Amino acid sequence: MGNYFHFLVSIRPLPEQKKLYESRNLKTKQLRSPSKHLSNFFSSYTQSINKQNGRRESLFQKNFKRKEIDSEEYFRKLVIYIHQNPVLHGFTNSYKEYPYSSFSHYLHSGSESFLNCNKVLKLFGGIENFNTAHEENIPAIEYF
Repeated sequence: MGNYFHFLVSIRPLPEQKKLYESRNLKTKQLRSPSKHLSNFFSSYTQSINKQNGRRESLFQKNFKRKEIDSEEYFRKLVIYIHQNPVLHGFTNSYKEYPYSSFSHYLHSGSESFLNCNKVLKLFGGIENFNTAHEENIPAIEYF
């Protein structure tokens, strides 16, 4: 989509994060919040694009928004909303064919991807339920 995107990130529980952090030989000795990691990611991305294009200004208009997902139901609704969003805003006629969506990765969950397709499909009760849920008319939801 031309002026925004959605990013749904699943974070490991804090004890698991600490265990992974402690098992690595990292320069920093402080466990950072997931928001800080995303902020650093967007900052690095902006710096790279600016360097590549000889720019100096901000790449993004506003800071990213974030909200904790507090239930599996809300998580499922967000997955569907994100996939249907390009249709809702007139970028495409079919969420299944939108080239900048993760939807097709779930259909081919055996293919290599950074997405945890199996976890998401399990929350939907399998690929058939995943497809069915997407075909139902889900109204736009307030996620922020």
